[in-house]
Amino acid sequence: MGKQESRLLADCHLHFEGSLPRDFLGRLAGRAGHAFQDLAVFEERRRGVRDAAGFLLLFAEVCRLFRRPEDYAEAALALGESLGDDGVGYAEIYVSPEIFSRIGLPPEACLAAVDAVFRARPGGCECRILLDVVRHWGPESAQRVLSLHEKTRFESVVGFGMGGDEASVPAAAFSGVYARARALGLKTSVHAGEWAGPDAITTALDALRPDRVDHGIAAAADPRLCERLAEEKTTLCVAPSGNVATGAVGSLETHPLRRLLASGVRVALSADDPLLFATTTAGEYRVARERLGLDDSELRRLAENSWRTAFCSQRQRDAGLAALEGWRMEEVES
Repeated sequence: MGKQESRLLADCHLHFEGSLPRDFLGRLAGRAGHAFQDLAVFEERRRGVRDAAGFLLLFAEVCRLFRRPEDYAEAALALGESLGDDGVGYAEIYVSPEIFSRIGLPPEACLAAVDAVFRARPGGCECRILLDVVRHWGPESAQRVLSLHEKTRFESVVGFGMGGDEASVPAAAFSGVYARARALGLKTSVHAGEWAGPDAITTALDALRPDRVDHGIAAAADPRLCERLAEEKTTLCVAPSGNVATGAVGSLETHPLRRLLASGVRVALSADDPLLFATTTAGEYRVARERLGLDDSELRRLAENSWRTAFCSQRQRDAGLAALEGWRMEEVES
């Protein structure tokens, strides 16, 4: 949306390191002496991603550019300002303490750095943290993340979710993890049905009882699952550009978003990893209009669904929904 007075959009599916502004990535890489300080090198690597494995490798390479907790504070500021400029007024961002540990940094200090910046509403965007766990690192890793939260209780943390390789560890192995997250007062989400089929979504719903699902696009192939999602009002936070970039969908024109909507499934648009997919939150609305053929009323419904599924207060939700009344996609700059 560019620099505008109104920040109307909510995005509930973003990943911290994958959402860095490009210019900040260059500065961070420069300090680390990494080839990505030349953004042309990064672009070449990014365009070479064709599948989930390639995406995860690139994501890990970006994560290793961080060398100190202060890097996370600077990144949080740059990220919030970038989201605000894009017209995002509320964002929920996955932050992974186990990544901090694996690159040799203290997880509590790094998480505290992000929390402190997010509480200041950088760029006019209210940023909240979703504690992220990586499925292929197992339930023990996930339990460590919850133990850290139980100790720290940072104010901006509102939820808990799981990404990573869907084929690695069965969802049922994390049932106790999700029960503990709910007991700690956290809302929950789970990545399911992007690179795996409809059964992965059904299993995640049954075993984990998440409040919402990230991706979930495989549901379009299963009418009964779509009926369940619609009946239970489970929102799918869908990222069309990312689904194409990782090979989960062959092209934007064949993306199942329209089929999901026609089935009555509640869908919200998200940018997921905008740095790695060369998009933005507002950019995903442009994609939905220009490549998927959605009209203003359909796009407004997607924007409303983002606010409805947000892990914010009812007051914030009502204010976000009220601000969208009469909103038209012409407000999104080309």
